[in-house]
Amino acid sequence: MNAVASLSRVAALLLSLAPCAAAEPARTTLVLDASGSMWGQIDGVAKITIAQGAVKTLLGALPEDLALGLTVYGHRRKGDCGDIEELIAPAPGSLAAIAEAVDGLSPKGKTPLSAAVLQAADGLRHTEEAATVILVSDGTETCDLDPCAVGQALEESGVDFTLHAIGFAIADRETRAQLQCLARLTGGSYRAAEDAESLAAALTEVAVAPPAEPEPQPAPEPAREPASAALSLPATARAGDPLPVQWEGPAEEGDWVGAVVPGDGPGEFASRIGIEHGNPAPLPAPITAGRYEVIYTRALTGEVLAREPLEVTPVGATLSAPDAARTGGTVPVQWTGRGSESDFIGIAPLAEGFPATSFYFETVGETVQPLQMPSMPGAYEIVYIATTDPWEVLARRPITLRDPELTLSAPDTVPAGGEIAVLWTGFPPNPADYIAVAKAGDALPHLVHYAHTESQMVRLPAPEAPGRYELRFFYANGDRIVAQRDLTVE
Repeated sequence: MNAVASLSRVAALLLSLAPCAAAEPARTTLVLDASGSMWGQIDGVAKITIAQGAVKTLLGALPEDLALGLTVYGHRRKGDCGDIEELIAPAPGSLAAIAEAVDGLSPKGKTPLSAAVLQAADGLRHTEEAATVILVSDGTETCDLDPCAVGQALEESGVDFTLHAIGFAIADRETRAQLQCLARLTGGSYRAAEDAESLAAALTEVAVAPPAEPEPQPAPEPAREPASAALSLPATARAGDPLPVQWEGPAEEGDWVGAVVPGDGPGEFASRIGIEHGNPAPLPAPITAGRYEVIYTRALTGEVLAREPLEVTPVGATLSAPDAARTGGTVPVQWTGRGSESDFIGIAPLAEGFPATSFYFETVGETVQPLQMPSMPGAYEIVYIATTDPWEVLARRPITLRDPELTLSAPDTVPAGGEIAVLWTGFPPNPADYIAVAKAGDALPHLVHYAHTESQMVRLPAPEAPGRYELRFFYANGDRIVAQRDLTVE
């Protein structure tokens, strides 16, 4: 859908709605991001798990008679911009139902955050009361609407509508700008949250007493002395790597060091960490290569007390593997990279591309490791994947998979209820593979007897019923027949 059509759709949703005065507190809808990116992790915990806990904290701080609803997007289908659902309509006494609904979310799809806001606003406007939306999102709009255009259209509609946006672990400046624009144009506020504690705090702030503008910092105490700080750190760091930052400063509760684009303030950080994590503090380098400044921020006043330059270099990786291999086997893969347990090396069909990996290993330990091959022949590629946000393929290596020259030797005829001795050759035994007896022409999984290929001589019982049968050699990892021969049972 083009931009004109998108704005026309926004206008169509809004033109028929007249402004109204609210005599009662605003009904509120929580719009929660359940797109696939919410499986990303913070300190080893999935973002959706953190969000579920933060929502529970919020619900515990709200009055039972608050008219609160829940709208979710990206939770049912992959690649569907229409995957938006009002799970709980705004009404008093809804808090327990919202908690149960949030606990059951399993992220899957895209990020149609603008359309979700429109849908929530539309439902709230039909009550002819003041309306508030609280949006929690960890990613950029991935569908066909412009968040700024949606915010402007909502504002111009004359509805008493306010949106507060919470950006959850968002390092990308453009994504933050989208959410800030949407909130600003509707008279709401934007808050950044980087972990479970800050997300719960941000949710509670905007839900319990949402201010029209961010509250000003308290005036400094007259007797407070000027504070200073100093930073020492390497001049360069690789994207996503821990960066040791030696710091000196007030060391007050809540102080932090972080990375920003040169000249930016503390609200525009690409990554940050509290000083309570040690000295030096292990600051994660931003995931995007470029020039940054590392800053020391005093939490009490919001002042930036020190700045030091930082050059972030791209994450690099290499792969070495054979040009060809047999289906169902393993190949040694030599790799170089940042060696993170979050990253992995996998294999995917060339036609499908990233991230359709079928087998993989994590990039920890030895730099040469075996990688399981799929059971289907064809063109594939081995990929090194960095689980940044979003995931990135750092290296690719093409490989062709071919079936082996497999032979099955067995009698043509065996007595009913007797024993079948099968000798097979072609590659080393794999205990997961198996040889089975099936009725001739029967489809999977109609097997009469089977035995795993722990050695190259396999013995298995013959069927009790005479007739025409087949011996079939299966690759276990794909339940695929790779060799077969006829068998008659008398």
